[in-house]
Amino acid sequence: MHISALAARCTRMTSSKLHLALPLLIMGALYWLSSLPGTPLPDDPALYAVFYWVPPSVQNALHVPVYAALAWAWFQVLVSWLRMPVARAIGACAIASAYGVFDEWHQSFVPGRYASLTDVTLDVAGAVLGIWLAAWIGSGARTIKPQISIDEHG
Repeated sequence: MHISALAARCTRMTSSKLHLALPLLIMGALYWLSSLPGTPLPDDPALYAVFYWVPPSVQNALHVPVYAALAWAWFQVLVSWLRMPVARAIGACAIASAYGVFDEWHQSFVPGRYASLTDVTLDVAGAVLGIWLAAWIGSGARTIKPQISIDEHG
């Protein structure tokens, strides 16, 4: 395939379809993080040490914003495929939540790690939060309009 044909094919992609990279990147990063062993191994790269310093309570709390970002990213991508906002919201929430379940299952095979229903619950809560934020931002409700009251008696 010539470069000109490839360039022509790329120009037919919509911006929403190009946004597919963001949720896939988030999912890849989550997969990589959940692949880290539960305890440091002697031959681990120095980069891994950063992740072992994060306390488990903070790691659990991070599930919510990360899965909110993942659901929000999927909501943006699904604009190209699903016209109804409710369908996009359900689809994005379902994809992010299903990935949370998959990631916990994957983590159960990693030495020193285990699957946790608490983590799945936090993942789903994050996905719901991400969809709520996407809907709120999309609705324009985020703008605060000052209410000015004029008193007739001065």
